[in-house]
Amino acid sequence: MFATNLPCSAVSLQNITFTNDWSLHPWESQTISDNLLQSFNRIGIIHKPILLTKENGTFDILCGYKRLLFTLTKAQMRNIDCLILPQKTQPTLLLDILLTDQCSARPLSLVEKAQFVEISSRFLADQDIIDNYFERLQLRKKLSVINDLKNILQFDPFIIAEIHSDMLQEKMVGELLRLQGIPDRLALVRLFKGLALGEGKQKRFFTLIRDISFRLGCTISAYLRTQEIDQILKHPELNIPQKIQHLKDLLQQQLNPLHSQAEDKFTKQVRDLQLPSHFTITHSPSFERDTVTLSIVCKSLSDCADLVSKINHFSQDR
Repeated sequence: MFATNLPCSAVSLQNITFTNDWSLHPWESQTISDNLLQSFNRIGIIHKPILLTKENGTFDILCGYKRLLFTLTKAQMRNIDCLILPQKTQPTLLLDILLTDQCSARPLSLVEKAQFVEISSRFLADQDIIDNYFERLQLRKKLSVINDLKNILQFDPFIIAEIHSDMLQEKMVGELLRLQGIPDRLALVRLFKGLALGEGKQKRFFTLIRDISFRLGCTISAYLRTQEIDQILKHPELNIPQKIQHLKDLLQQQLNPLHSQAEDKFTKQVRDLQLPSHFTITHSPSFERDTVTLSIVCKSLSDCADLVSKINHFSQDR
């Protein structure tokens, strides 16, 4: 059977069961975004929902939950044209249709991939899911990935929503999976969201916070509630970039106070030199050597050549 050969029939909305059994995003099934709502209001429903026939003459929703929800709650229609799958349709075909329908709109988020694996697990063994779908899902073909995806679905709904909106990247989700405490995960993700941290800053702040809390022998959530951090995050006069910088300085100072002291001393010494604006002095990483690097920005290669000539002449005179 091909999906293009499915019969199309007008179905009474009263005969459709609004469950999330086949939904790839059940956490948002009852909401219709403003953009989607505007699209429905402007041009209606272009792609017909796909229904699965049940024994008692009713239908389950395979694809198009929000299309049907709009029809029921906003358009207030009684009937809608749908593509109908027979009751005994093979699960593999149902899964193929479900995946194809969603991917035709946009790529799946990580949690949607997890939800697809969860649905597939009702019918297929783990290795069959890997063999049949992981390449299309752009997932590594390892059994451990299936376990990780199923564990992601156990996250707090707030975290699931952040992953779904791509605010948390896959590497950061992997770090969260390794944390045991639910409060720790929530505290970190709320921090990331509050400061609108991108992927690179999430990783850096996570490493600092994890290492400091381990050194202090407390949980991440408890550490993030300390007065010093709270004062930065709730400071009424600091904007977001300033809060990020102050928090970063505090974390680095607490993790390595000697390095922070050396950094402050070095910065003061460079400032006291009153260098021209196009001069820059940098120290060696972690101050493991006493050597420093002086960088000079020249307007052109000829200016640079003149400067080098003067430096060579000065060196020869000495």
